[in-house]
Amino acid sequence: MTQYLDDLLNGAAAAPADRSLEGLEPLVWRRVEILRSERLVSQLRLGAVAMALATGLTAGGVGAIAAPRPTGELTIFTIDAGLAPLARLDVGQ
Repeated sequence: MTQYLDDLLNGAAAAPADRSLEGLEPLVWRRVEILRSERLVSQLRLGAVAMALATGLTAGGVGAIAAPRPTGELTIFTIDAGLAPLARLDVGQ
């Protein structure tokens, strides 16, 4: 196996290059920088989504607690029943 690999590498080294490798390093480093910046942008986007989710959950929870309770159909049996319009009619008797 090692001999076969050595033969392949020696054959590749002896063969003429079909294209020039000049300018390849700056292209590679430019691509590395692009990938780094894309990763940074995706991390910032993920952080913004997490912050929006946390803000929404917090505001929604506070809003649900602070929201007035809707009156039910049986409000005549509550503590405020004396303020009902029918109770005022009953006072005149």
